[in-house]
Amino acid sequence: MKKIFSKKLAITLISSLSVGAGIVLACAGDWEEEGASSNFTPEAFVDSSYKPFFYSNENFYYSIGHDTQHDTRFNESNVNDWATYLGSGTPRPELEYLLRTATEGSIDSVAGYTAGKLKTLPAGMQSFQLFKKADKKTIAFLTYLSLAKKTEVFAVNNFEYEWDYDSKKKNPYYNARPLNNKLTQEFTQAKDPFLKQRYWFQLERSYFFNDSAQKAISFFDNNEKAFPKNELYYRSMAYAAGACYKLKNYTKANYYYSKVYDGSNVLKTVAHYSFHPQEENDWKATLALCANNDEKATLWQMLGVFYGDQNRAIQEIYALNPRSEKLNLLLARGVNSEENNAANSGLDDLINHIAQAGNTSQPSMWHMAAGYLYMRSGNTQQAAASFAQAEKKLPKEKAVQEQLRILKLLNTVASTSRADSKLEKAILPDLEWLLNDQSKIEVRKQAAINSIKAALALQYKNQQELVKAACFNNYKEFYEDEKNIEAMKSFLNKPNKTPYEALYAKQYPLTVNDLLEYQAIQLVYKENLSEAIAKLEAAALTDVLPGNPFTGRLQDCHDCDHEAPQKIKYTKLALIKKMKDMEDKIKAGTDVYTNAMLLANAYYNITWYGNARAFYDSKVDGPFYYSVNFFENAPSSMDLATKYYTLGLKAAKTDEQKAKCHFMLAKCERNKYYDEKIFSSKNSQDGDHGSQPDFLAWNGFVSLKQYANTQFYKEAIRECGYFKTYTRK
Repeated sequence: MKKIFSKKLAITLISSLSVGAGIVLACAGDWEEEGASSNFTPEAFVDSSYKPFFYSNENFYYSIGHDTQHDTRFNESNVNDWATYLGSGTPRPELEYLLRTATEGSIDSVAGYTAGKLKTLPAGMQSFQLFKKADKKTIAFLTYLSLAKKTEVFAVNNFEYEWDYDSKKKNPYYNARPLNNKLTQEFTQAKDPFLKQRYWFQLERSYFFNDSAQKAISFFDNNEKAFPKNELYYRSMAYAAGACYKLKNYTKANYYYSKVYDGSNVLKTVAHYSFHPQEENDWKATLALCANNDEKATLWQMLGVFYGDQNRAIQEIYALNPRSEKLNLLLARGVNSEENNAANSGLDDLINHIAQAGNTSQPSMWHMAAGYLYMRSGNTQQAAASFAQAEKKLPKEKAVQEQLRILKLLNTVASTSRADSKLEKAILPDLEWLLNDQSKIEVRKQAAINSIKAALALQYKNQQELVKAACFNNYKEFYEDEKNIEAMKSFLNKPNKTPYEALYAKQYPLTVNDLLEYQAIQLVYKENLSEAIAKLEAAALTDVLPGNPFTGRLQDCHDCDHEAPQKIKYTKLALIKKMKDMEDKIKAGTDVYTNAMLLANAYYNITWYGNARAFYDSKVDGPFYYSVNFFENAPSSMDLATKYYTLGLKAAKTDEQKAKCHFMLAKCERNKYYDEKIFSSKNSQDGDHGSQPDFLAWNGFVSLKQYANTQFYKEAIRECGYFKTYTRK
C-alpha cells in the first residue's frame, strides 16, 4: 500500500489536529456550485453524515472546502451538556459567556465569590443569576471550569489553516504536573458520572500534550469502558489515537480513528484526515483488531475515500456485507469521479456486477449508476434496460424518484437520431417538469438541463430548424443572417403557441425588443439611420450613453468625456435621430462643415476607440465594451468617421478648420493601422506586436504641417506627444 503523506505532515496532523482541534486542507477554489457539472446526486442515496466525503472536483471536502472549526467545533454541544447538567433554569447567555469567553482568572474570582472569600463578582458578571444561589452543581461546575480553562492554554491553537500550525502552535504546558495532579484528584473523587467523564477527558488531553504518549494510551484504555460512547468519549479516543501515532503504533492508531469516524459524525472529518494507513502489513494488522465485520467495513470505507483503493474497498465491503450502507458513499464517489473524467479502470463492470446481483440495501441506486455509466459510454439501449430495472425497485423517496426521472430523460435525448414531433411529444412532460419546476427539484439538475438543451439544439441545428436551436442554446452565428432574426421575431410574436413551442420559447434568453435593438445597431454601422430609428422606436429603450458622442478630442479620453457635465443626455435613439438630422442638413447643404464634423465624431465615438462604446452593447452580443475580450467583437472600422471628416475637410473654409480635419483624419488612419497590423487576430495570436515600427508619420500629420501657423496646430503639439515627436523629426 503506497504512502499518502510525507512522514512529517502525517505526524503534524495526527498529533495535533486529529485529537479534537480539527482538520484542514486547502481547497482549490469555489468557482462554481458543488455538483454543478454532475447528473448523479449522492444526497439522494447516501446518509448526510458522509456529505464532506462526497466527490468534489474542486474542494478537498465537499461543500465546506476545508475544515476551519478547530477551536469552535464543540462549543454548542458543550453549552448544551452543561445546561442539562445545571438545570433548565440556567440562563444560556451566562453559560455561553462562562464557557467561551471568560478568562481563567475571572472564573477563579467567581469561585472565590461563591465560596464567600470575595465580596463581589468580577465586572461584567455582577448581574449573573447563576451565582445568586450557588448550589453544589454550580460550585462543581466552577471547580471544573477553572481547571478546563488551564488546559485551553495548550489545547486551543487559534489557527485556521494547517500551514499555520508550525508558526502558531503553543509550547507544552511545562507546569503540567500540578495541573495533572489536581485533575487526577477530581477525577478520582468525582461521583457524578457527568463530571467524572469530563475530568477523564481533560486528563487524557493533558497527558497527550504534556506527558508520555503511553500514559495517555493507558489512561484511555483503562477507563474507557466506564463511560458512555458519546461525543466526549470519542474526543478522548481521538487523543489516544494520536498518542498511538506518536509511538508509531499505526495499527492501533488507525483502528481507533476508524472507531471515532464511525461513532461521531462531528468528528468524521477529523478522524478521516488523521487516518493514515502506512504499509499492507500495518493495514492487515489493523483489520485484525476489528471486533466484527461492520468495523472492518468502516476501515475499508475510509480507505476507499481519497486513498486510491476505491474499487478494492467496494469489493471488500461487499464481501463482508452486501447490504452495508457504507457501500453507498463509495458508489456515489465512483460515479461522480467518472463524471469528472477521473479514470477508474474496472469500476463500470464492478458496479454492473453488483447491480445485477440485486442484494444491496439500495438496488435501485446500483441500477441507476450502472445505467448512467452505460449512457455515458454511448450504450443507451443497455442504459434504458438498467433504468427499467431500477424502476422496479424504486423507493418512495422523492429525491430518488427525481434522480431516475432525470437520468431516463437524459438517455432518451441521447439515444435519438432525430428530434421530430414524436420525440417532442414523448419528452414534453419531463422537459416541462425539469425546466419549469427547477426550484422544487431536490436532486442535481443543472448539468442535465445544460446537456439536454445543448443536445436538442445540435439536433435542430443539423435539421436546419434554427429558431428551435437558438431557443435551446443561443449562439452568435444565428444573428449573422437577417432572415434568422426575422424568423425569431415572428416566432416570439406568434400567438397560441403549442405547449412544446411555449416551452422552448421560454428558454430563449432574449426578447423581441432585444432583437430590434441589435438590428438597429447594425443598421447604424451600415449608415441606414432611418430604418435604425424605426427599429429603436419599436423597441422603446431608454438607456443613456455615458458620454457625449459628438465630442471630438485631440486625445481620446473616455473617462474625461464620461465625467464631463452634459447638458443633453443621449439615449441610443436620441443619438441616431440627431445623427439623421445632421445627415439631412449635409444633404441640404446646410452648414456642411459643422454637421459633417459632428457626425464624424459620432461615428468615431460609437466604435471601440470612442467614448460611446456602450452604443454597441446589446444582449445579443453581450457588453463587449467593458469585457476583456471585447475587441474581437467590437465595431472598430473608421470608414464612416473618415468619410465625414473628409467631407468636413472639403467644406472647411479656414485654416483652423482644415487643421482640425487633418488631425482627426490622422487619428482614423492610426486606428485603421492598429486594426490591421496590431490588433488583428493573427498578430494577437502570434504575439507579433514587437515587430511593428515604433513610429509612423500618418498622412494627416504630414498634411497638418502646412498649418503650423494655426492655434490648433500649437494645441496639437501641446496635447499630443505623438504629433510633437513627429514635428521634431
